[in-house]
Amino acid sequence: MELYLDTAQLDEVRAAHRWGVLRGVTTNPSHMAKAGVRDMRAHIQEICWIADVPTSTEVVTTDADEMVHQGREFATWSPNVVVKIPTIPAGLEAIAQITREPVTATCSGCAHFTDCPIRARHIAQGTMTRRPEVNATLIFATNQAILALAAGATYVSPFVGRLDAIGEDGVQLVADIAEVLQVQAEEGRIIAAALRHPMHVTQVAKAGAHIATMAYPLLLQMVEHPLTEKGLADFMADYERSKQA
Repeated sequence: MELYLDTAQLDEVRAAHRWGVLRGVTTNPSHMAKAGVRDMRAHIQEICWIADVPTSTEVVTTDADEMVHQGREFATWSPNVVVKIPTIPAGLEAIAQITREPVTATCSGCAHFTDCPIRARHIAQGTMTRRPEVNATLIFATNQAILALAAGATYVSPFVGRLDAIGEDGVQLVADIAEVLQVQAEEGRIIAAALRHPMHVTQVAKAGAHIATMAYPLLLQMVEHPLTEKGLADFMADYERSKQA
């Protein structure tokens, strides 16, 4: 299972990237506001430059035509951009249109445009022009995932923690979508989102999620364990004593 960071904080993206475990970034309007973003294009391009991974960028409208307009614009910012669209009727309409026609990533305005190795790689691979991938977000039912995939979405994002908060089983939703994908031989990918604690990560991995996206503090929790800390402290203490022997 791949690990994504759910954030717009550049320092968090840098830290996770240094670990060597980061395979994608998901953003949303709330994350952008929290990060104080004023120029969304420049910010998304900076994330793409730092991590060079798929970066979900969410539309900020509920009108289908405007979703299409925004999504196609986002797709020009970087070949790494994945257009994020809410799973509502207008969103399905937009997904169907956005994934139908190729868009070229011009990377216009990017601070790293000159001699960018990411651009060079995509140019060599012929992937600067592509049908934009879509991350269908705010999924709370299996049928919503089925509809989003039918419309053309590459990713579906069930919100695990938000379902748990209202007494439903978010992990079971991930398992149900995974079963549908397997039975129907669908190629869509499940991004388990709104994860609240480390056990959620383990549970969605066992349930069949292809990707888990999480806040940076949760990523830190995944590596922390009191016995690891105690064991390391003991080893270091023994090492210091061995130097004095």
